[in-house]
Amino acid sequence: MFLIFASFGTAQEGKTEQIQATYDQQKDVTTIVLNPFVLVSRRYEELRLGAMTSYKGKVKVRPKEVALILVSLSKSDVNRYESARKLTVIFDGESVSLGETQRSKQSQNGVFIESMLAVLPFDTLLKIANAKDVTIKLGLTSVKLSSEHLTKLRAAASYMTS
Repeated sequence: MFLIFASFGTAQEGKTEQIQATYDQQKDVTTIVLNPFVLVSRRYEELRLGAMTSYKGKVKVRPKEVALILVSLSKSDVNRYESARKLTVIFDGESVSLGETQRSKQSQNGVFIESMLAVLPFDTLLKIANAKDVTIKLGLTSVKLSSEHLTKLRAAASYMTS
């Protein structure tokens, strides 16, 4: 699962390709992906956020869980999130700890990619997406989501259920 997201992290962000659904006929599984979009771009790091869920068959069903993925892209081989992987989301004053993220690291064309994954109940994603004020904390990094970020999360949540 990490490699899928890591490869998306270096892709161009096309608005029409932001949310993708693919059906694997051999496994009889449909996967819906919100391609990671830029949360913050700093001099030495770009941090992106994406989401993914899957279900059996072709008929859309309300997911029980969603995987949130945070992708850090950097030109330097620094392990920014090796020891600081705790993910907390604060939305409309409510703080929810999503625990330690699963982390993987790889390099691709001189870019170092750290991927952090957390699985959360779909209802929690809905609360986050529909909130007015959202801050994501990953380790020592804190990012306040813009209205554009929240619009993308709402679109993904809506696509996953309708």
